[in-house]
Amino acid sequence: MRTNSIAYTLLVLLVSLSSCRLLNEDEVVARVGKATLCASELEAVTSGLGSEDSLVAAQRYAEQWVRRQVRAREAARVFSSEIQDVERMVEEYRTSLLVSRLEQSYLTARLDTLVSDSVIRAYYDGHREEFVMDRTIVKGRIVRLPDSYRQSFKLYNLMGGKGDDDQRDFLDMCEKNNLELYNFDSWVDFDEFLSYLPVRRGKSNDNLLSRSKIHEMADSDSKYFIEVTAVVKKGERAPYERVAETVRRMLYGRRRGELLQNFNDSLYNAAIGEGVVEMRGRE
Repeated sequence: MRTNSIAYTLLVLLVSLSSCRLLNEDEVVARVGKATLCASELEAVTSGLGSEDSLVAAQRYAEQWVRRQVRAREAARVFSSEIQDVERMVEEYRTSLLVSRLEQSYLTARLDTLVSDSVIRAYYDGHREEFVMDRTIVKGRIVRLPDSYRQSFKLYNLMGGKGDDDQRDFLDMCEKNNLELYNFDSWVDFDEFLSYLPVRRGKSNDNLLSRSKIHEMADSDSKYFIEVTAVVKKGERAPYERVAETVRRMLYGRRRGELLQNFNDSLYNAAIGEGVVEMRGRE
């Protein structure tokens, strides 16, 4: 089918639409061999558009549809001897996709009970030797301020204050004075924490791991106040929140196969019991 023929057919269609004459959903707009493009599909493409825009959208869609069908037709001709194999592969892929979605839906509905938080915690508590840190990790915060900042002493005391009012005032001072504040509320490697500080490579900075005070450091134009609020050193047990998701994935992987086997067996046995399955030689 030539493009100008398609355009003419589409123009007739759009004139019909603009004159409020409703077309039958099954009215054929384009045809390539036995494949047909119906008005219902075209109307979905042009819905909500003005006449001119509808014509452009319809022509573009129809031409793309025709080109796709022509390619498919030629491919079927060239590989006619392989059509059965292609159809078999398509059917296998379709079946595999549907089964995969079925199994995933089944697993998702049972994920919370399959690997609940209590199951993860129980495994963590019962396998302490599996969760040993190979590096030091910390939580804390760092504030960087200009060396000339006049209220540094007050900021230092507020940062170390234990009351909620002190901490609110500390945050207000940082915000109002555009001071650089880095919060590490989640566990980070100590080396990453140190990357925000003017430290020398190869020098031990274990003194900063003390949680009893606010540490100070300086470079040519800035001061740094450093607070470490939590520490897990190399060789110590990893904190639960750092490994919980890893444990969840591990337990899920271990139990997934067993759960799917039971599910598939139940489907099989149900089909046998309902008489859906017929097998020669089976009593």
